Amino acid sequence: MRQFIVETPLDSDGCIGIQGKKYHYLNSVLRVKCGDMIYARLLDGSLQQMTVAKIVSCEKKIILQAAGKLNCNDSISQAAPVLEKPKAEIYLFQFEAKPPKMDLIIRQATECGVCGIIPVEGEFCQKGNIESARKKSESGDERWQRIVTEARQQSGSPVETKVFYSVSVEEACGFWSSLQAEHKAALVLYERSDGTKSIYNALKNADVIKKENAKIAVAVGAEGGISVQEISIMKESGFIPVHFDTNILRCETASLYGIAALQTVLNGE
Repeated sequence: MRQFIVETPLDSDGCIGIQGKKYHYLNSVLRVKCGDMIYARLLDGSLQQMTVAKIVSCEKKIILQAAGKLNCNDSISQAAPVLEKPKAEIYLFQFEAKPPKMDLIIRQATECGVCGIIPVEGEFCQKGNIESARKKSESGDERWQRIVTEARQQSGSPVETKVFYSVSVEEACGFWSSLQAEHKAALVLYERSDGTKSIYNALKNADVIKKENAKIAVAVGAEGGISVQEISIMKESGFIPVHFDTNILRCETASLYGIAALQTVLNGE
Protein backbone atom coordinates (compact mmCIF):
# COMPACT_ATOMS: atom_id res chain seq x y z
CA MET A 1 0.00 0.00 0.00
CA ARG A 2 1.43 3.38 -1.00
CA GLN A 3 1.39 6.19 1.50
CA PHE A 4 2.47 9.83 1.50
CA ILE A 5 4.72 10.91 4.37
CA VAL A 6 3.61 14.30 5.73
CA GLU A 7 6.41 16.41 7.24
CA THR A 8 4.36 19.40 8.44
CA PRO A 9 1.16 19.61 10.53
CA LEU A 10 -2.27 20.08 9.00
CA ASP A 11 -3.87 23.49 9.40
CA SER A 12 -7.09 24.18 11.31
CA ASP A 13 -9.12 23.23 8.23
CA GLY A 14 -7.39 19.86 7.90
CA CYS A 15 -5.41 21.00 4.86
CA ILE A 16 -1.74 21.02 3.94
CA GLY A 17 0.17 22.66 1.12
CA ILE A 18 2.74 20.46 -0.63
CA GLN A 19 5.69 22.06 -2.44
CA GLY A 20 9.29 21.31 -3.44
CA LYS A 21 10.40 17.68 -3.72
CA LYS A 22 7.13 16.48 -2.23
CA TYR A 23 5.21 18.29 -4.97
CA HIS A 24 7.39 16.58 -7.57
CA TYR A 25 6.67 13.19 -6.00
CA LEU A 26 2.90 13.70 -6.06
CA ASN A 27 2.83 15.37 -9.45
CA SER A 28 5.43 13.43 -11.42
CA VAL A 29 5.64 10.06 -9.64
CA LEU A 30 2.11 9.43 -8.39
CA ARG A 31 0.63 11.72 -11.09
CA VAL A 32 -2.28 12.73 -8.88
CA LYS A 33 -5.27 14.66 -10.22
CA CYS A 34 -7.82 16.86 -8.44
CA GLY A 35 -10.25 14.64 -6.60
CA ASP A 36 -7.81 11.73 -6.19
CA MET A 37 -7.67 10.07 -2.79
CA ILE A 38 -4.36 9.18 -1.15
CA TYR A 39 -3.31 7.89 2.26
CA ALA A 40 -1.09 10.25 4.25
CA ARG A 41 1.01 9.27 7.27
CA LEU A 42 0.64 12.18 9.70
CA LEU A 43 3.22 13.47 12.16
CA ASP A 44 1.60 11.52 15.01
CA GLY A 45 2.00 8.27 13.04
CA SER A 46 -1.69 7.88 12.18
CA LEU A 47 -2.88 7.18 8.65
CA GLN A 48 -5.30 9.70 7.20
CA GLN A 49 -7.23 9.49 3.96
CA MET A 50 -6.89 12.78 2.05
CA THR A 51 -8.25 14.35 -1.10
CA VAL A 52 -6.20 16.20 -3.69
CA ALA A 53 -8.20 19.42 -3.38
CA LYS A 54 -6.24 21.74 -5.65
CA ILE A 55 -3.21 21.71 -7.95
CA VAL A 56 -1.54 25.08 -8.60
CA SER A 57 0.86 24.26 -11.43
CA CYS A 58 2.28 27.78 -11.77
CA GLU A 59 3.30 27.74 -8.10
CA LYS A 60 4.19 24.05 -8.10
CA LYS A 61 1.88 23.50 -5.16
CA ILE A 62 -0.70 20.86 -4.28
CA ILE A 63 -3.34 21.27 -1.58
CA LEU A 64 -4.42 18.14 0.28
CA GLN A 65 -7.52 18.07 2.45
CA ALA A 66 -8.40 15.48 5.08
CA ALA A 67 -11.36 13.24 4.27
CA GLY A 68 -13.61 11.77 6.95
CA LYS A 69 -12.91 12.38 10.63
CA LEU A 70 -9.49 13.88 11.21
CA ASN A 71 -7.16 11.76 13.37
CA CYS A 72 -9.95 9.28 14.24
CA ASN A 73 -8.19 5.93 14.13
CA ASP A 74 -11.47 3.98 14.23
CA SER A 75 -12.94 5.63 11.14
CA ILE A 76 -9.62 5.64 9.33
CA SER A 77 -9.04 1.95 9.93
CA GLN A 78 -12.35 1.18 8.25
CA ALA A 79 -11.46 3.24 5.18
CA ALA A 80 -7.77 2.40 4.80
CA PRO A 81 -5.72 -0.81 5.01
CA VAL A 82 -3.81 0.36 8.09
CA LEU A 83 -0.64 -1.56 8.88
CA GLU A 84 0.06 -1.96 12.58
CA LYS A 85 3.51 -1.42 13.99
CA PRO A 86 5.31 -4.71 14.76
CA LYS A 87 5.48 -5.85 18.36
CA ALA A 88 9.28 -5.85 18.37
CA GLU A 89 11.67 -3.06 17.45
CA ILE A 90 14.43 -4.31 15.15
CA TYR A 91 17.80 -2.56 14.88
CA LEU A 92 20.17 -3.35 12.01
CA PHE A 93 23.86 -2.89 12.76
CA GLN A 94 25.24 -2.84 9.23
CA PHE A 95 29.00 -2.93 8.70
CA GLU A 96 29.66 -0.37 5.99
CA ALA A 97 29.59 -1.76 2.45
CA LYS A 98 30.05 -0.01 -0.88
CA PRO A 99 27.77 3.06 -1.23
CA PRO A 100 25.34 1.50 -3.78
CA LYS A 101 24.98 -1.57 -1.56
CA MET A 102 24.41 0.57 1.55
CA ASP A 103 21.67 2.44 -0.31
CA LEU A 104 20.02 -0.86 -1.22
CA ILE A 105 20.33 -2.25 2.31
CA ILE A 106 18.77 0.89 3.81
CA ARG A 107 15.87 0.78 1.34
CA GLN A 108 15.17 -2.91 1.93
CA ALA A 109 15.51 -2.65 5.72
CA THR A 110 13.06 0.27 5.73
CA GLU A 111 10.56 -1.66 3.63
CA CYS A 112 10.83 -4.53 6.13
CA GLY A 113 9.98 -2.20 9.03
CA VAL A 114 13.36 -1.96 10.75
CA CYS A 115 13.30 0.67 13.50
CA GLY A 116 16.93 1.79 13.38
CA ILE A 117 19.91 1.32 11.06
CA ILE A 118 23.35 1.85 12.57
CA PRO A 119 26.30 2.01 10.11
CA VAL A 120 29.32 0.31 11.70
CA GLU A 121 32.98 0.96 10.86
CA GLY A 122 34.51 -2.51 10.83
CA GLU A 123 38.09 -3.72 10.46
CA PHE A 124 37.36 -5.18 7.02
CA CYS A 125 35.38 -2.18 5.74
CA GLN A 126 37.11 -0.24 2.98
CA LYS A 127 38.31 3.25 3.87
CA GLY A 128 36.26 4.87 1.10
CA ASN A 129 33.10 3.13 2.30
CA ILE A 130 33.65 4.41 5.85
CA GLU A 131 34.22 7.96 4.61
CA SER A 132 31.06 7.78 2.49
CA ALA A 133 28.98 6.52 5.42
CA ARG A 134 30.31 9.24 7.72
CA LYS A 135 29.46 11.92 5.17
CA LYS A 136 25.93 10.65 4.57
CA SER A 137 25.11 10.18 8.26
CA GLU A 138 26.80 13.19 9.85
CA SER A 139 27.04 16.14 7.45
CA GLY A 140 23.41 16.85 6.71
CA ASP A 141 23.44 14.79 3.53
CA GLU A 142 19.80 13.97 2.79
CA ARG A 143 20.35 10.95 0.53
CA TRP A 144 19.71 8.24 3.12
CA GLN A 145 16.73 10.08 4.59
CA ARG A 146 15.29 10.43 1.10
CA ILE A 147 15.75 6.70 0.52
CA VAL A 148 13.98 5.97 3.83
CA THR A 149 11.06 8.28 2.99
CA GLU A 150 10.61 6.83 -0.50
CA ALA A 151 10.78 3.27 0.86
CA ARG A 152 8.13 4.02 3.48
CA GLN A 153 5.89 5.67 0.92
CA GLN A 154 6.20 2.71 -1.42
CA SER A 155 5.78 -0.01 1.22
CA GLY A 156 3.31 1.69 3.56
CA SER A 157 5.51 0.96 6.58
CA PRO A 158 4.17 2.57 9.79
CA VAL A 159 7.65 2.35 11.37
CA GLU A 160 9.65 5.60 11.44
CA THR A 161 12.97 4.11 10.37
CA LYS A 162 15.98 6.15 11.49
CA VAL A 163 19.54 5.97 10.17
CA PHE A 164 22.00 6.76 12.96
CA TYR A 165 25.52 8.15 12.86
CA SER A 166 28.41 6.01 11.66
CA VAL A 167 30.12 4.42 14.68
CA SER A 168 32.94 2.07 15.63
CA VAL A 169 32.26 -1.48 16.78
CA GLU A 170 32.80 -0.46 20.40
CA GLU A 171 30.43 2.50 20.03
CA ALA A 172 27.84 0.26 18.37
CA CYS A 173 27.99 -2.11 21.33
CA GLY A 174 27.68 0.84 23.71
CA PHE A 175 24.64 2.12 21.84
CA TRP A 176 22.95 -1.27 22.06
CA SER A 177 23.73 -1.57 25.78
CA SER A 178 22.14 1.85 26.37
CA LEU A 179 18.76 0.76 24.95
CA GLN A 180 16.45 -0.31 27.75
CA ALA A 181 13.88 -3.08 27.31
CA GLU A 182 12.39 -5.83 29.45
CA HIS A 183 12.90 -8.31 26.61
CA LYS A 184 16.00 -7.83 24.52
CA ALA A 185 18.27 -9.88 22.25
CA ALA A 186 21.18 -9.18 19.93
CA LEU A 187 22.40 -11.38 17.08
CA VAL A 188 25.42 -11.14 14.81
CA LEU A 189 25.42 -13.09 11.55
CA TYR A 190 28.71 -14.99 11.22
CA GLU A 191 30.08 -16.86 8.24
CA ARG A 192 31.87 -19.34 10.48
CA SER A 193 29.80 -22.04 12.15
CA ASP A 194 31.93 -22.77 15.22
CA GLY A 195 30.49 -21.37 18.44
CA THR A 196 27.26 -20.23 16.78
CA LYS A 197 23.56 -20.97 17.29
CA SER A 198 20.56 -21.20 15.02
CA ILE A 199 18.48 -18.04 14.94
CA TYR A 200 15.54 -19.87 16.53
CA ASN A 201 17.56 -21.16 19.48
CA ALA A 202 19.22 -17.79 19.98
CA LEU A 203 15.88 -15.98 20.20
CA LYS A 204 14.20 -18.72 22.22
CA ASN A 205 16.95 -18.72 24.83
CA ALA A 206 16.72 -14.92 25.03
CA ASP A 207 12.95 -15.22 25.62
CA VAL A 208 11.93 -12.55 23.11
CA ILE A 209 9.67 -14.53 20.77
CA LYS A 210 6.19 -12.92 20.66
CA LYS A 211 7.06 -10.54 23.50
CA GLU A 212 5.52 -7.07 23.43
CA ASN A 213 7.93 -4.12 23.02
CA ALA A 214 10.97 -6.36 22.67
CA LYS A 215 14.12 -4.88 21.16
CA ILE A 216 16.12 -7.08 18.78
CA ALA A 217 19.44 -6.28 17.13
CA VAL A 218 20.96 -8.01 14.13
CA ALA A 219 24.49 -7.21 13.01
CA VAL A 220 25.64 -7.97 9.46
CA GLY A 221 29.14 -7.72 8.03
CA ALA A 222 30.27 -5.86 4.93
CA GLU A 223 31.90 -7.46 1.87
CA GLY A 224 34.88 -8.67 3.92
CA GLY A 225 32.81 -9.96 6.80
CA ILE A 226 33.50 -9.40 10.50
CA SER A 227 36.85 -10.09 12.13
CA VAL A 228 37.36 -12.59 14.94
CA GLN A 229 38.33 -9.75 17.27
CA GLU A 230 35.14 -7.85 16.47
CA ILE A 231 33.02 -10.94 17.07
CA SER A 232 34.69 -11.28 20.47
CA ILE A 233 33.91 -7.64 21.34
CA MET A 234 30.29 -8.05 20.30
CA LYS A 235 29.89 -11.28 22.25
CA GLU A 236 31.06 -9.47 25.38
CA SER A 237 28.22 -6.99 24.81
CA GLY A 238 25.62 -9.74 24.53
CA PHE A 239 25.55 -10.36 20.77
CA ILE A 240 24.93 -14.03 19.95
CA PRO A 241 26.74 -15.35 16.84
CA VAL A 242 24.25 -16.92 14.42
CA HIS A 243 25.16 -19.01 11.38
CA PHE A 244 22.83 -19.75 8.46
CA ASP A 245 23.46 -23.15 6.90
CA THR A 246 22.97 -21.89 3.36
CA ASN A 247 24.93 -20.65 0.36
CA ILE A 248 27.46 -17.84 0.75
CA LEU A 249 25.46 -14.60 0.70
CA ARG A 250 26.48 -11.13 -0.43
CA CYS A 251 26.25 -8.58 2.37
CA GLU A 252 23.16 -6.91 0.90
CA THR A 253 21.49 -10.32 0.57
CA ALA A 254 22.56 -11.36 4.07
CA SER A 255 20.94 -8.26 5.60
CA LEU A 256 17.59 -8.88 3.93
CA TYR A 257 17.80 -12.63 4.60
CA GLY A 258 18.65 -12.05 8.25
CA ILE A 259 15.82 -9.57 8.83
CA ALA A 260 13.32 -11.87 7.12
CA ALA A 261 14.46 -14.89 9.14
CA LEU A 262 14.32 -12.86 12.34
CA GLN A 263 10.78 -11.66 11.65
CA THR A 264 9.67 -15.16 10.70
CA VAL A 265 10.80 -16.53 14.07
CA LEU A 266 9.41 -13.57 16.03
CA ASN A 267 6.00 -13.83 14.37
CA GLY A 268 5.84 -17.60 14.03
CA GLU A 269 2.96 -19.61 15.43
